[in-house]
Amino acid sequence: MIGRRRLPWVVAVLLCVLPMATSAAEPTVRDTVEGIVARMRASLEQQQMLAADRETVERFVTPADRAVLGTRYWCFDANVPVVVSVMRHTGQATAPFWLQERGFTKTDLRVRNEEYEYEVWQKEFPAGRVGLGINGFELHRPHYFVSVGPQQRGAALRLSRFFPASQRQHVMRPGASTYHDWSSLVLTEVPELLRGQVLLPTIRGRAREAHLIGGFRATPYPSSDRPDLVALTWSEDPRTTQTVQWRCSSSAAAGAVRWRPAARSSAPWRTVRGTAVTLSDSRILNDPRVRWFTATMRGLRPGAAYTYAVGSPSGRWSAPATFRTAPQRPAPFTFVWLSDTHNRDSTAALLAQASRKYPDAAFCTVSGDLVGMGQYRDDWDQFFQHMGSFASRKPVAPAIGNHDTIDGLGAGLYRSLFGLPANGPRALQPERAYSFTYSDTLFLILDCTESTEVQKPWIEQQLRTTTARWKFVVFHFPPYSDPGEYADIVRDWCPLFDRHHVDFVLAGHVHELQRTYPLRAGRAVKRPADGTIYLVTVSVPQRPRMDPRPATTLLRSQPGPALFNTLTVDGKRLVMRVYDADGRVYDELKVTK
Repeated sequence: MIGRRRLPWVVAVLLCVLPMATSAAEPTVRDTVEGIVARMRASLEQQQMLAADRETVERFVTPADRAVLGTRYWCFDANVPVVVSVMRHTGQATAPFWLQERGFTKTDLRVRNEEYEYEVWQKEFPAGRVGLGINGFELHRPHYFVSVGPQQRGAALRLSRFFPASQRQHVMRPGASTYHDWSSLVLTEVPELLRGQVLLPTIRGRAREAHLIGGFRATPYPSSDRPDLVALTWSEDPRTTQTVQWRCSSSAAAGAVRWRPAARSSAPWRTVRGTAVTLSDSRILNDPRVRWFTATMRGLRPGAAYTYAVGSPSGRWSAPATFRTAPQRPAPFTFVWLSDTHNRDSTAALLAQASRKYPDAAFCTVSGDLVGMGQYRDDWDQFFQHMGSFASRKPVAPAIGNHDTIDGLGAGLYRSLFGLPANGPRALQPERAYSFTYSDTLFLILDCTESTEVQKPWIEQQLRTTTARWKFVVFHFPPYSDPGEYADIVRDWCPLFDRHHVDFVLAGHVHELQRTYPLRAGRAVKRPADGTIYLVTVSVPQRPRMDPRPATTLLRSQPGPALFNTLTVDGKRLVMRVYDADGRVYDELKVTK
């Protein structure tokens, strides 16, 4: 499955940032690109920038820019004279400008993996600093990668002082991986001349660092001085706290939330200031900078309704909305489950139907791929807009999908936009995985785009110590949907689900409706009491797939419409239903403990 492999977060953070210079006095690739953008904005209209082609972009690139973009993007020191080979995808329409300008020669050599073919460009460098350039001005996901060999056969080669600093070194040979964010994509053909050299892998997302051709966007929902995109989450105890996020234009210096019991309209407002971050993206032409606020209301009563509004004591406030805290003791509740919303407007219609059928639903969870491009703030503008009034009244509990941290670029924007519990595995960044208990049900939200192994101890501890009657686990990749594709999840997580009897695993990714038999050790068992049921849903129109239905799967529906699931927990009884936006039922399941 394309793009499913994970990238350790330290590597992701260090590789995804726009390159910095090796010293304070040197121009950076980031600053150089921003300078080009600024000159374009000063000379072109918005529509001209949205339609900018190579010729347009090149008009604003100076010789000094080309020097930086051609040498300071990917750098390292070699202790001996070397031959550097750049493997460029043959499907890339235009070769990076610096290859010929910097003296690289295109050879007859070819390198292949299971998906792509690469042509090989080579150049000799003396011992010392080697500097390489950008992947191009377009967004081309099969980024080039590099191998390095000594000019003198048998010389002891050492590479050091890498930029980006987190660079890994592999051996150039069949079976080697070239992309950190797709480690299962390995080389199948390597010329004998290159075998044994030092292979420098990368991430596909680095192509975005100089993405100017087709890289400019306009958000359909620009910010204003009025708070909008209001969404509830939980970062602490759902019984006694409520976290809220919202957006304002970049002129908003401060923000706050005020609240009072819904039944006491004459009660004085309580107010707490929010924390804010400025989110900047110069390639969003009509709204490049916004302020994103987060605040947590504390000291609430369990099972109580509150009215609140967000804004600024000296500015404008949002329309009042009402939420209800989680109950103190076990009580019946319903939650809504979406997956693979991809910032599409189908989300709005699904949640509108969910609100009609279940007006008292407690919250909504989304099992990954909330947006198409996790680093595009305008995609998130659309996601929150489509969540609409549902998210201002019902908390959202998301899980990270591969599109939310796409191409190895990390989940920094996701983590800025959601205020989530910081109670997850210590080996992960806070909020990438977390847990909460609602009524008598435990929810574990996992990050399957990160290492499955490092999350095992935390999952074990959460499942071992909970006293909850029901256990749900939510993450993006479905472990039994494509046999062998998710072997690490099956190896590291599913035995824990068996050992501690997780009732349901909620996943997505494959864009279809699925329900397995109750499974234990990967095999069907007769009763839900003896195994875990693995569910998959999709909240965009389902795409057809030709592969056969897995033997573990009881129900599989595709192609079909966008769907949402509701799960009602009432003591020892659970009812799940699957609906489309018109309210038609596509599946129903009843389980009694």
